[in-house]
Amino acid sequence: MYRILLAALLLGSSSLALADDIDNLDALAQNQFHGLSADLGAALQFKQLAPAEPEGLTGFDFGFDVSATQIEHDDAWQIATSGDDVSTVPMARVRLTKGLPGGIDIGGFYSIAPGTNIKAYGAELRYAILEGGVTTPAIGLRGTYNKITGVDQLGFHTGSLELSISKGFGPVTPYAGAGRIWVSSNPGASTGLQNESFGENEVFVGLDVGMPFMDLVFEANRIGDNLTYSVKLSFGL
Repeated sequence: MYRILLAALLLGSSSLALADDIDNLDALAQNQFHGLSADLGAALQFKQLAPAEPEGLTGFDFGFDVSATQIEHDDAWQIATSGDDVSTVPMARVRLTKGLPGGIDIGGFYSIAPGTNIKAYGAELRYAILEGGVTTPAIGLRGTYNKITGVDQLGFHTGSLELSISKGFGPVTPYAGAGRIWVSSNPGASTGLQNESFGENEVFVGLDVGMPFMDLVFEANRIGDNLTYSVKLSFGL
């Protein structure tokens, strides 16, 4: 499933130059490490890939998604991975969201960047300020936490807070949102680099297409200067 979705997404992207293992951070200058951290924050962020309305008490959503993030600091990636030029970081995720009382949803994910040592996991908490109806949109507030694993030279996590709006029209539900993510990037002491902590603005638009027994979701997301395209296939109630 991941391979099919990932191939479809990457074939539509502008470049197929992908990342390798991050294993050479000590060769980076501090400004290059900052750029690498900004790209990682955009790639690892737990994308919403859902309208703003809540799942409901009995609702859940189980899905697979893939994303391709266009990086902005290829020189830093080339050094940090001891590899060729890098222009895209792909991520493949499995995710689960469960509805709770009071318009609250909780969810989590696990992801990998194929062909690299980059892995990540995280969680989300969503609250429907307005649950939406026949004539009114849904408005939701969402917080996330994401943490990288697999990269021995790096401790890395992000948090975010987002506000989104959506309105269904039959089986199709467009949505949009904006928010802020905070990046904390902590290199190993042996690299000689300093910690990087900073914030980036986020905007996104998406489209949920409902089909029998499953949904297909498309999303474009910009965090700082990084643009990410994502596709999700999900099953639920």
